[in-house]
Amino acid sequence: MAGLFDRQARDYANARPQYPPHLFSFIAKHTPHSRLAWDVGTGSGQAALPLSEIFERVIATDVSEQQISYAPKRPNITYAVTPRAMSLEELESTVGAEGSVDLVTVAQALHFFDLESFYGQVKHVLRKPDGVFVAWCYNREAFVNPSVDLVFQDLYRASDPFWTPARQLVDNEYATIDFPVRGVAHEGSGEEEGGSCCRKILGDERIGV
Repeated sequence: MAGLFDRQARDYANARPQYPPHLFSFIAKHTPHSRLAWDVGTGSGQAALPLSEIFERVIATDVSEQQISYAPKRPNITYAVTPRAMSLEELESTVGAEGSVDLVTVAQALHFFDLESFYGQVKHVLRKPDGVFVAWCYNREAFVNPSVDLVFQDLYRASDPFWTPARQLVDNEYATIDFPVRGVAHEGSGEEEGGSCCRKILGDERIGV
């Protein structure tokens, strides 16, 4: 959501949890090509950085200039501030031509999107066949130690009225979001290599888009 974390962008970049390496190994395993990845809602680059170690190029976009300003810089990562609604021309000039993107990722941000419009963009830029779309979130469970976990859960419950309604989609672990593609693998499939962090990994036309 535009502007939601702008005032505390520096604190957000410093405190935001990092994703486990095996999540990206899992994604790489299911992505046949590794030339170009588009990380949407990149924030301060928590997913873009590990993706840059797998893909030749990463286009990382966000509506927040403040958050992107704190993202880690790498030669093969291009950060871009985008409007909340991109035209087809803007999409192709910023991200790539039709069918040019091997992987589209959304880390902990899908619940903020206009899904109908966004899914249209995903289908436009993804490689056909063999493009992959991946979306994931982390829930409110904390496993530091019993004392810390108890304080965190109390704080989370107390702050519930101040969250945007979209947060409920995260609490439901995206189970109530419709995905326009057939799943390649998901938690409980027997293929995951990292447990619940691999909740949703979804594919393109080669498996049913």
